[in-house]
Amino acid sequence: MYKKIIVLLLLSLVPPGVYAQDEIETDRPDQTETTAIVPAGHFQMENGFQHTQSQVGGSDLMLPTSLSKFGISDKLEFRLITNLIYNKVADSASTGLEPITVGFKVNFWEEKGALPETSLIAQVQLPKVATKSLRTQYLAPELQLLFENTITDAIDLGYNIDARWDGKSTDPEFEYTFSPSYKLNDKLKTYIEAFGYLPPKQHIDNWVDAGFIYLINKNVQIDIAGGYELTSHNHYHQFFETLGFSFRI
Repeated sequence: MYKKIIVLLLLSLVPPGVYAQDEIETDRPDQTETTAIVPAGHFQMENGFQHTQSQVGGSDLMLPTSLSKFGISDKLEFRLITNLIYNKVADSASTGLEPITVGFKVNFWEEKGALPETSLIAQVQLPKVATKSLRTQYLAPELQLLFENTITDAIDLGYNIDARWDGKSTDPEFEYTFSPSYKLNDKLKTYIEAFGYLPPKQHIDNWVDAGFIYLINKNVQIDIAGGYELTSHNHYHQFFETLGFSFRI
């Protein structure tokens, strides 16, 4: 009896987040951003290494792309994105840091029946905080509405709509994503996704991708994915592969 009382007293002194914290949720490797917020007081980093074949004899490598997050409250997180890129076209190559992106994600409400959980990302790319050759002329803001529905205990559906600027023109580009995911077991999840971009005064650019996400423990995740462009540029379909490692502390 006394042992039970002592155990209960010790547990009462431990903050709930220490033993009741949810599993890590990330914005990668798909294009659909999660509605989830990093728990208050926690830091999360999502790293990816990506190869994109953009044309015959031309490719881009992200070495790496990193998204750092810090939970400010249960409804708000701070975000910082850095992309170190290696670009190769024919016999020429260049390396540099793309303009960094800063912003926040706010959760509006949780899922209620058919009403999806809904969050908003507002962020901006800083044109001069980059390698000189990759600097842009304008601030490049981005607004994303994020939605998620739980279909069954194993199936979720995430979808986003997005308006972004590239820092080179004053016209926005629009994006959509649609990504059902399936939990194979307690550690492994898979997804398929359709997404696309509508650049200014151009036709829509449609893609598909798929991947796997493996949970090493509740704070560490690895992933692998690949995507293929359904439309084409100069009769060439782009494609990409990516590997990722994410952690939370």
